[in-house]
Parts: sequence; structure tokens; C-alpha cells
Amino acid sequence: APGALRMQDADRIIAIGSDRMMAAVAAARHAQLGPYLKPQHRALGSINSPMQCMMKEVCAQCLQPHRDPATGKVTYVFSCFDQDQPLDHVDFPALAQRLAQNALQERQTAAWIARCRNAE
Repeated sequence: APGALRMQDADRIIAIGSDRMMAAVAAARHAQLGPYLKPQHRALGSINSPMQCMMKEVCAQCLQPHRDPATGKVTYVFSCFDQDQPLDHVDFPALAQRLAQNALQERQTAAWIARCRNAE
């Protein structure tokens, strides 16, 4: 179709979604999607780490480990400073663990909102 973008022509990919979806995209780029992508394309994930202070690099609630795929070296970045991070560097199991730590607060907030709505 005229104006259609072929996957082979894409220079960049950005994945926005759950941590599991972004991990699946990261893996698929090197497996099932590999033959359809430029070898030197750039892939980013919009990492939604929990953020408490909203003051950029203050409280460390959003600290995200990165693992260099070439060397295995681990570094840490503040996700609040830059949510768009290289997919191949994001430690998705660590992100999943961090997100799971908020489950109780999220359930409590949902219950409180439901109670307030029912009180009306």
C-alpha cells in the first residue's frame, strides 16, 4: 500500500505497556522478529517504574538495574529521569519484582475509591 511502513525500514522501536509485554518485545526482536528488522535498529521501552518523589533522582524509588548485554555489567538508572530506556539493557525480572511491591497499596487505594463511590 502507498505510504505503508515496512518493518524492514524501521530504524526505531518503542515499546509501551506492561513489564511482561516489553520483555516479550525485547526477546522477540532477537528471535521471531529478527529476520524482519534492520540489524542496527534502536529499541526503547517506556519503563513505568514506581515513582514517589517526582523530584528527579531524589528518593531512589524508581531505581532500575540495567545489565549490559555485551559485558554483563550491572548499572543503575533513575527511571524518573528518563523513562525511555534501551530494551536490551533493562532487567525485566527486577522491574517485575519492584512493581509487585506496590500491589498492596494499589488494592487498598482501589478499595477506598470503591467505598467512597458507594457512599454517595
